Amino acid sequence: MPFDQYVTTFLNLSGIESMQPEPSIAEENRELRQRVSILHHKAERNEQLLKAFFAAELELLSCTTLAELLDYLLNHFRQNFNLSAVTLMLLDPEDMVQELLDGSARFNDFPGLQLIRHPQPLRSLYPDKQLFCGEASAEIRRSCFPLPADVQSCALLPLIREDFLIGSLCLGSSDPERYSHLLRYDYVSHLASVVAVCIENAISRESLQRLSSMDPLTRALNRRAFSQQLLREIKRCNRTGDPMACVLLDIDHFKPVNDTHGHLSGDKILRDVSQLLKDTLRETDSIARYGGEEFAILLPGCGEAEAIQVADNLRETISQTLFSGHQQQSLRITASLGITLCEQQHTQQADVSALTESLIQAADQALYFSKHNGRNQVKFNPCTLAIRAQQ
Repeated sequence: MPFDQYVTTFLNLSGIESMQPEPSIAEENRELRQRVSILHHKAERNEQLLKAFFAAELELLSCTTLAELLDYLLNHFRQNFNLSAVTLMLLDPEDMVQELLDGSARFNDFPGLQLIRHPQPLRSLYPDKQLFCGEASAEIRRSCFPLPADVQSCALLPLIREDFLIGSLCLGSSDPERYSHLLRYDYVSHLASVVAVCIENAISRESLQRLSSMDPLTRALNRRAFSQQLLREIKRCNRTGDPMACVLLDIDHFKPVNDTHGHLSGDKILRDVSQLLKDTLRETDSIARYGGEEFAILLPGCGEAEAIQVADNLRETISQTLFSGHQQQSLRITASLGITLCEQQHTQQADVSALTESLIQAADQALYFSKHNGRNQVKFNPCTLAIRAQQ
């Protein structure tokens, strides 16, 4: 046995503690450098994280529509912060959020979005309206992360406006130690406040815009919004060279419907016809309630033959549809339609405001021909402004 091992064994058996040499100054300096390096790394990581959150806040504030805001939160935010899942629960008792998304110009793909009608799920999730960070239990995964995802830890952010829960933003991570109840997450709480404000502002802004451009009864465009859309389509026609059909549709014998079955039944017929037009036409087509029982329709890219075919299909669909009144009584109705066409030559030879008047006048004249020649038919009348400009 080597001598030094013999001495160590003897000291251990005799109960005498062996004398350990004190760490040298070099070792102490090395440990201090390691600790400083770890702290510096943590500080750099925190700085990067804060910069990322500031950037996320700017992205949220720059979103101009609700659909754009939800797309960033549920898709881009998850990727930017390397999360396994991000879901959003919003209180929507009157389907306002759903209607705004349905009316959005962009395609909406938000599998992580839950719209709920009653606040009870939010109250159960946040009984004290406080942020939760920690292990993702089976119940949390079921209620907050219903889609398949590897969620081990999570941060559940209550979205509160004026002390009222309007939703929940749920961040899930596959790292069990990423979110812990032992740590503070002030930046996450701040994020929840920013998200709540942005969502409320987006809903309020888009709701006001829709109210200002929508007929409240039929939820089609109102006359003012139709005039603006007509100007846009005329300019598009000028740029692209594609024609654009303008159609006026009038429900035949609508006054007897009101007189016989009541105005509530008449209102229901108007709503149902508006919905039928939306279901039948393309998303790129524009539908407006032009006045009373009259609707205006814009068909971008449609020439004369195609527009007549579309209008006749609408006429036939309406005549074959069994509508119901306010008290569910069965009603049959028909419609008359007038069509005119805007072509690139019109836009080059006429003032835009004069052309809009000419198009409406020509479509209205075509509608007059339909109604005074037996109703339940389609008539075409060319726009004559270009002819007058050439004379």
